[in-house]
Amino acid sequence: MSRYLCVASVALAFVGCGSKSSDSSKSAPPPEVTGLAAVPSSAEAVIGVDVGKLLDAPLVARVVDQLFLRDATLAARWEDVKSQCKLDLGKNVKRVMLALGPNQTTPGTGPVLLVATGTFVEADLAACMRTIVGKGGGTLTAKPLDNRTLYTAKDGNRVLVFAFGRPDTLVLGSNEAYVTESLAAKGQKLSDNPDMKAWLALVDQNAPIWGVGRVDPRVSGGLVKYVSGLVAGPRAIAGTLDPAGGAKVAASIVMASKADANTLESFTKTQIGQIAAAAQLVKLGGVVNKIETKVANDIVGLSVALSVEDLNQLLSALDGGAPPPQDAQPSP
Repeated sequence: MSRYLCVASVALAFVGCGSKSSDSSKSAPPPEVTGLAAVPSSAEAVIGVDVGKLLDAPLVARVVDQLFLRDATLAARWEDVKSQCKLDLGKNVKRVMLALGPNQTTPGTGPVLLVATGTFVEADLAACMRTIVGKGGGTLTAKPLDNRTLYTAKDGNRVLVFAFGRPDTLVLGSNEAYVTESLAAKGQKLSDNPDMKAWLALVDQNAPIWGVGRVDPRVSGGLVKYVSGLVAGPRAIAGTLDPAGGAKVAASIVMASKADANTLESFTKTQIGQIAAAAQLVKLGGVVNKIETKVANDIVGLSVALSVEDLNQLLSALDGGAPPPQDAQPSP
């Protein structure tokens, strides 16, 4: 799961736009609604998803269909979960929050939390999980934690820990300590972190998908070596994605200074030009040229708005076609 979070962060880094605005924070939904209230202050990155706004999006439907076509086992398990747990996305699950905790060694390998808000029945969900893990010889155990119950599902080497923060908030993860930290009523939460609080104000938390993440110093330092004239690398990335009617992506890359922001923007424009030239070979030059950049103080903004036609063209090029039929071998 942490790999998905990293991929999403990288995607926002290369495609997207934004500027500092207090309007975003004022219009943001309550943290209890989004699941943000359950994220510990130590989290390095968060991604929020409004499930209801994504169910009818063509891009999301296509990704799900392709995923199931390529993994029949996954499709079967999903159907099993839906039938056993009586799960109805958009009705039972309203929003999902993914949070990546701190790491000490490799970037992107910290503990991961999934916080889901919606309509749940704890007894039904526990019974459902017990049935599912039991099919493979696994077990589900429960123990008290303050005024709630902490469940641990084990199936072979796989472990899933979950509990209810509130009746409408389900917290899941594979790291018991991090799940417990998220449930602590008196613990510091993400909005108590000064840096994260400022970066959260850069995104519209009402967007179908939004994310904010701190850039690991090792990654930031690597960019300094690659981009000539850059004194310090990015500090954070914040962005949104709206897949309705195509794909609208926006990102804000927070730099250490305005000078570094100008340097990164200049480098980015050069790279976009080179990519656009190469993309002409697969008739995607026009799509790449839609990427826009701008600088506002210490923030580099990137944005792109793709129509359904643009998106189909891009996905077609990425998918590629079947290899042409081979000619018959010559006779001896």
